[in-house]
Amino acid sequence: MFNPDEPFFLQWHITDQCNFNCVHCYRDSIKQDLSYDGLKRVFSNFERLRALMHQKKARVQIAGGEPLLSGHLFSVLELIANAGFQSRILTNGSLIDPANAKRIKDCGCHIVQISIDGAPDTHDAIRGRGNYQRAVEGAGYLRERDIQVTFAMTLTKRNKAEIGLVFDEARKYANRLSFHRLVPCGRGSDLKKDLLTKEEIKKVFDEIWRLRNSDSSLEIPLRDPLWKPYIRCLNLEPYADGCSVGYGGICIESNGDVYPCRRLPVKLGNALSEELTDIWHSSLLNQLRNRDLLKGRCSTCSLRWKCGGCRAIGLAVKDDMFAEDPQCFCQLSFLENLAFKMINRLNRNSYHDFSQGGG
Repeated sequence: MFNPDEPFFLQWHITDQCNFNCVHCYRDSIKQDLSYDGLKRVFSNFERLRALMHQKKARVQIAGGEPLLSGHLFSVLELIANAGFQSRILTNGSLIDPANAKRIKDCGCHIVQISIDGAPDTHDAIRGRGNYQRAVEGAGYLRERDIQVTFAMTLTKRNKAEIGLVFDEARKYANRLSFHRLVPCGRGSDLKKDLLTKEEIKKVFDEIWRLRNSDSSLEIPLRDPLWKPYIRCLNLEPYADGCSVGYGGICIESNGDVYPCRRLPVKLGNALSEELTDIWHSSLLNQLRNRDLLKGRCSTCSLRWKCGGCRAIGLAVKDDMFAEDPQCFCQLSFLENLAFKMINRLNRNSYHDFSQGGG
């Protein structure tokens, strides 16, 4: 079981069209976009899956490609709103003008995530000249419509020294700032050299934690699984936490292909031809839910049910989705290890109850 207070989510890539050509993109080849009728069929399929989940709320994250290039974006947003689900748009921000900001708000979407990958020069080196300015201008248009803006930064060796600068910019243009580790897959599969070491990740987390505590006006969500060992959260509640794969949501590509996570490019099926409820109970997802199957340091870590590491980075770096998280810096003391082992023993039955597919 996963935290019932966390929304069950669908990350839905409604188009593979994009006006950028980012070097670290997780896409590899362009897939065929669905018609609006196809998109409606996929959404109905998700509704059937969501009805079985124990989470109190549901959220649909619209991504791409660049979702604003889809001719069906606003119709899809209305579809989501009419179903009573929250929606978010994940965008590069370059196509948000006053008219699009108004349409986004009118369609019931209240949160938009914009990628910001460092200082203006760093961002533009990754995403194209002038695109930093377009992104922050887009953020301004959204905020004029009272749409909340999240800046999302992908952490690499190239931009690790610019976290403070992005924080300062986010205070001016955004409501929250999220950080994501680079996953070298898709077009970015050759970027393993840009991955931060476990020592660098620890220093980055120290900086993010310091900034988070320095200004409460800017929200910094702690979504990465490695935040669990970082803050040593002695969570006694009987549910798994950390990595959401197989628990918190699912990903659907522009052609209907289903993945556990978009950065974990392992096809589970297709939402046009198969029921998501069947896919959710598939053997592979059940294996991914069972953190006793993890390998390396993760296999013996007493925090595995509260963290789980990143399965996508394990696959990208070690060609094994069950491999240990190569960026984990966790070193538990004897007493900490003992305490977490006791929690695991108390909650073992709950952790291993996959009767609801981990949901």
